[in-house]
Amino acid sequence: MVYNSGKGEYKGFILKEERFDPEFPEKSESIMCLGNGYMGIRAANEEYVHFASRGTFVAGTFDYLEDDCSTELPNSADVTNMLFEADGEAVSPDGDISDYEKTLNCKNGLLRRTFLWKGKNGKRLKLEFLRCVSLKDLHLAVSKVNVTALDSCTVKVTSGIDGDVKGSGHFEPMGINAVSDVMSITAKTKESGILFSTQTCHRFEIDSIKVEPDISVYSENELQIMTKCAFDLKEGQTLTVTKISDIFTSRDRERDGCDMARLVADSREHMKKVRNMTFEKILEESAAEWERRVWSCRDVKVDSENETDCLALRFAVYHLTVMAPVHDNRMNIGAKGLSGPGYRGHTFWDTEIFMLPYFVFTCPAEARSLLEYRYNSIEAARQIAKERGYEGAMYPWESAWITDGEVTPSWALTGLMEHHITADIAMGVYLYYVATGDEEFMESFGYEILFDTAKFWASRLEYNEKKDLYEILHVIGPDEYKEDIDNNAYTNYLARYNILLAIKYYEKLREEKPETAKRLCALLGLDTVYKSWLGKVDKIYLPRENADGLVPEDDTYLTLTDITREDCTLSISEMAGEVHAIARKVGFSSLMVSKQADVMLLMYLFEDLFTPEIKKKNFYFYEKRCIHDSSLSLSTYSALAADLGEKDTAYRLFERASTIDMGPDMWTSNEGIHAASLGGIWQCAVFGFAGVRRYGEELRIEPHLPDKWRGITFDISWKSQTLRVEVTKKVLTVKNMTGTDEVYILNGGRRLAVGSGLTVEL
Repeated sequence: MVYNSGKGEYKGFILKEERFDPEFPEKSESIMCLGNGYMGIRAANEEYVHFASRGTFVAGTFDYLEDDCSTELPNSADVTNMLFEADGEAVSPDGDISDYEKTLNCKNGLLRRTFLWKGKNGKRLKLEFLRCVSLKDLHLAVSKVNVTALDSCTVKVTSGIDGDVKGSGHFEPMGINAVSDVMSITAKTKESGILFSTQTCHRFEIDSIKVEPDISVYSENELQIMTKCAFDLKEGQTLTVTKISDIFTSRDRERDGCDMARLVADSREHMKKVRNMTFEKILEESAAEWERRVWSCRDVKVDSENETDCLALRFAVYHLTVMAPVHDNRMNIGAKGLSGPGYRGHTFWDTEIFMLPYFVFTCPAEARSLLEYRYNSIEAARQIAKERGYEGAMYPWESAWITDGEVTPSWALTGLMEHHITADIAMGVYLYYVATGDEEFMESFGYEILFDTAKFWASRLEYNEKKDLYEILHVIGPDEYKEDIDNNAYTNYLARYNILLAIKYYEKLREEKPETAKRLCALLGLDTVYKSWLGKVDKIYLPRENADGLVPEDDTYLTLTDITREDCTLSISEMAGEVHAIARKVGFSSLMVSKQADVMLLMYLFEDLFTPEIKKKNFYFYEKRCIHDSSLSLSTYSALAADLGEKDTAYRLFERASTIDMGPDMWTSNEGIHAASLGGIWQCAVFGFAGVRRYGEELRIEPHLPDKWRGITFDISWKSQTLRVEVTKKVLTVKNMTGTDEVYILNGGRRLAVGSGLTVEL
């Protein structure tokens, strides 16, 4: 079970586990993981226990999986392990322990665990484990353990680098070494040939006085190097072990493609600089970076009757920080971030639709890096289109390294049919451009993405002569329960919008920037494809509401078997077990049941295309039939419910979204956190309850606070200006904290100048 705790400056920042359950260790290992975008380390306990799921993942270091022609982010060598014995008996949290507590401080990235242990011989120890992955130094991780002897005993310590972990089959050992007190392992990924150098060193103290014990170094295999030493502790004495580690790879931007000699030299030089630092100094520098880069400008402060609401939003911001490799535009965010092996570290549409908006509105430079990843992989997208018989750039459903192309496992139809991701990426480019006005990005990357994705859609459309319309057949929409369907509404609308954007900016460039237009026309053949866009765009079939006011999810959805019951008080998502039992017999494809938001996501993104009455009617029709079997779903429904004034429903859905990772269900996060859901939680608060939204090319703010919230305060970036938004039940206040340019917002049908500040009565 996870609780909210913390006092003073840490109030609303602390995630706490009050009882260790050996049956469910992976929950806290995922949700309390540490990271900095370069690496992520699961919060597995230091002790070697059979149930620990250790994981150290370095962004971008993908390696090939032979079993299904896919790639995977490999689990690299573990540096967190430390085994303690008291008079020969192993200390373990599943033994006779009391006063157990494990906490993650989202404000400074500190993982802390404490408990009292009693051995079978009656000897007692008090243990405190501290861990930090530096946000300032991307290569640096540090641990500190305080072991206090409540009874005199001999404490033995075993610690080192263990590359023999789950997922280590990707690595070919290159060497182990111990020089002075620094141990190291070098290895290479078997297919991609990425070089890894992992180092660690130890410092031992008794009652704060440094000691140098007799150390024995050993190795059980070529991917492991360990050290053992022992200390005779008197009653009341405290042994402190500080373990400083670093990781470098040949995929690092500064070392891209380097040889092992260069890599080892760089890692050794780094270790020389950090090896004598105290844990406290490393934590202090990292905490300062957290404050500077994150909490001073991205905190979402909520005044709520439920204090967990504020923690949920800070938990989301914390993970959006530690999972995002924004230091390198050749990398993107995996569906589980860097918190676990789920989805093999692959990137989906999750980034553009559910996470990118957070970065666009809080740190545009990081949003740009994530979009540049899409540009850097555009040649692979072009190759996919060519192989499938299309033109332009067709982005893969699952992405890894920029040259890998489609990495969806071969057994999944999504890689063959879930094509809407190409338009999702175009939408991400457009959102970034509207919010930032970054013309240099567009000239270097953005226009080319918009044009080549539109070129793909023009070739993907199929003409129905009988209807005199263009259709998109044989697809999978966001509702992945429905495979190989025709005219998914979400896909069709986004494809058309993608083409409309291409037409708009093609014409703009020809008039305003003829040299840029000339360059892109020569590269992409735009003069010819522009005529194709004009001839097709107004004939793309767009499903509209029927006589009942319902927009069909696809050509057949409304003809399927409806298993909802008017006399049932439970929603279909609360009847998940029963629904899955029915689906096992007849298949989801024959049921009027959705996996996640589909039509409603369309209406959320394109609110101006549908009346409030149509949106509300579709909301309750589809929400009643949505099982929310994807972590992406609840936040969309919540934000849209807020738009519609359905405040109680919006808050109920927000609460459910907030508990996907942070809640009491101990099975939800075994393979890692749900990255897109965390971006969605931020959207619930900022886009839904505070009502911030891109509306066309304007910024709209129409708050809809839930009854339990008295207020919310946060900063957003718009047109290079930082705006502080404060919402209470009665007043919306917007302050221009930058003040170098004029900003306008839409509110209540009016276009209002913010100036230095603006107050609107609600």
